[in-house]
Amino acid sequence: MLRRVAVGLAVLCTAATTAFAQETLVVSAYGGIWKESVEKNFATCYTARTGNKLAIQTGESADWLNRIRANPKSPPIHVVTMAQADTMRAISADLIETIDPAKIPSLKDIPERFHKPWGGKAIDIHVGAFGIMYNKEKIPNPPADWKTLIEDIIAGKYGKRVSWPSGTYSWGPDMIWFMGQIYGGDIDQGFAKLKAMAPYVQRFWTSPVEVLDSFAAKQVDLVMYWDGRAYGFIDKGNSWAGYYNPKPGALGVTVAVAKVKNSPEAAWTYMDCALNAEVQLNHAKTLRYAVTNSKVVYPDDLKGKVANLDELLLLPYPQEIDKFPGWVERWNKEMR
Repeated sequence: MLRRVAVGLAVLCTAATTAFAQETLVVSAYGGIWKESVEKNFATCYTARTGNKLAIQTGESADWLNRIRANPKSPPIHVVTMAQADTMRAISADLIETIDPAKIPSLKDIPERFHKPWGGKAIDIHVGAFGIMYNKEKIPNPPADWKTLIEDIIAGKYGKRVSWPSGTYSWGPDMIWFMGQIYGGDIDQGFAKLKAMAPYVQRFWTSPVEVLDSFAAKQVDLVMYWDGRAYGFIDKGNSWAGYYNPKPGALGVTVAVAKVKNSPEAAWTYMDCALNAEVQLNHAKTLRYAVTNSKVVYPDDLKGKVANLDELLLLPYPQEIDKFPGWVERWNKEMR
């Protein structure tokens, strides 16, 4: 009798564990304030609608993509929000589910330019600018344009108190392309300037959280950084910090959300939450990024902080993505 009871309890426990696993949706999120927004905005909406829990995996796009590739039949992450390059790689590897518009009602409010380029596989959540965050106490009048700024770094004007994204970062190839664009579309010239800057770059960063910690500790004075994260930091009482987009404009990038193949159906609900107008407005308030839902109306205190698409330079991924591996290889050979 006792044996039967024990077996019965084991079965119940196994069933409960399985049910819990089915209820827990695993989603990706970059660390720091991005994770805060997922917890506060996306997860709140998702749990209110489903009663289920979220597990948030922090990290970087390439790591998430590798984990999904390693186990596509039972993916360890169900919904990914990745950099454009890794989103394209995931789609090319047939790891992403085709979107069913009926399952994402908010899609009707997202302009086609934010999902049509993904071929019905992914949807952009927001648009960010990659500009300059700086210490106003040390650099009260930063140069207005990129070329002057770069030449000032090369001349040692800011000492070795500069931090720049690494070519191996998720958006590192985008940065390399952007450096080339500053100098007439010449990647060789872009690399030449990066190498000339290197003696004054304290760190070529790969984690936006770590470099923000370094900036907050005033270990560096000038950082190529995301506008949303920068304003989030400034607005938390750090009035000594400033952010701007040098002329002729900053590098603009998007982050796309996608359902991984063989993931739970609840993934569609999470994606709809991430694209919902009210949730997107709160996401914009948290991250200070321009969001993609056309129904969002920014409050006055946010209008001057979110990126203006007309002021951003957007990389043409279909034409350039095949060059990324060569740029990263060159970075590893020439910059390390």
